[in-house]
Amino acid sequence: MNAVIDENLCIPTELIPRYLKCGAEMEMWVRGYTFLEGKKYKEEYQKINRFIVKNKHKKILFLELGVGRMTPMFIQEPFWNMTYSLPKAFYITINPKDALLPQEIAHKGHAIKDDIGVILQQAVQLAGL
Repeated sequence: MNAVIDENLCIPTELIPRYLKCGAEMEMWVRGYTFLEGKKYKEEYQKINRFIVKNKHKKILFLELGVGRMTPMFIQEPFWNMTYSLPKAFYITINPKDALLPQEIAHKGHAIKDDIGVILQQAVQLAGL
């Protein structure tokens, strides 16, 4: 493909790989917003936004379980921003490697660098469930 890329960074359509079952054009897997364009995503995005707006003055816990650093713009950064912005928001992240807590929300959050299964098991025991 590299040999036939034109000045507009395009290739002939017959060189675009296709799925064997349906024949649709394959798309590159990228870390970006373009793959979040489906109807279901938009509906769920609207639901969570309505919930946040309706409850912005109540206590809200942003609980992040096992989120890594591959795509921080989808979960981590929005959680950090909302924790910072909402007066009664609190943020907890659990991840053995990537539990990060920005300094700006250190007083409104907690980073637990441990195994999620162990932490949740301990929480269940503490709750007496």
